Amino acid sequence: MNFKNQGIKSTQAVARLINQSGGPIDYLRLSKLVYLAERQSIISRGVPIVGGHYFSMKKGPTIGEIMDYVHNQKAPQWKETISPRHGNEVRLESAGLSFSALSQSEIEILDSTVAAHVGRTTDELVEWCHLNCPEYEEVKSGRRPIQAEKILIVAAKSQKCVQHFVANAKESEELEALLA
Repeated sequence: MNFKNQGIKSTQAVARLINQSGGPIDYLRLSKLVYLAERQSIISRGVPIVGGHYFSMKKGPTIGEIMDYVHNQKAPQWKETISPRHGNEVRLESAGLSFSALSQSEIEILDSTVAAHVGRTTDELVEWCHLNCPEYEEVKSGRRPIQAEKILIVAAKSQKCVQHFVANAKESEELEALLA
């Protein structure tokens, strides 16, 4: 069970990762960093930062909505904040960044994710994800869904913790449906 993707938080989280990485960033690297931050948030806080649908793909785990936003720029404030892809790179469009949709703990997770992987090349980061994200399943082509609760299971969280996460995700989904 996954939480619905939060578009504005996705824009701000990606902008934060680009900013903390020091500028233009390889799209593949960005997709790994945002997934790793999301994974850490689920494990440590029991809730995602951006939410969405997680997938195993040939180059490692990723969040489907983030891939879509990079390609289509359809998230709120994305076009004003993040450039279209130039080759394999994306960059910030404006210097006046706002991270107001992100909590302090989310910003800390995003920043620590960049810091933890700053010394790795993109290819090394892909390999690191393959070796250190046990929820990832090798895929030759296409994609295979990763359920968020599997992240908690492979992190050895209790059954009660996993059940609580699933209940919260369902409650969030029901609330979204009521407000839609």
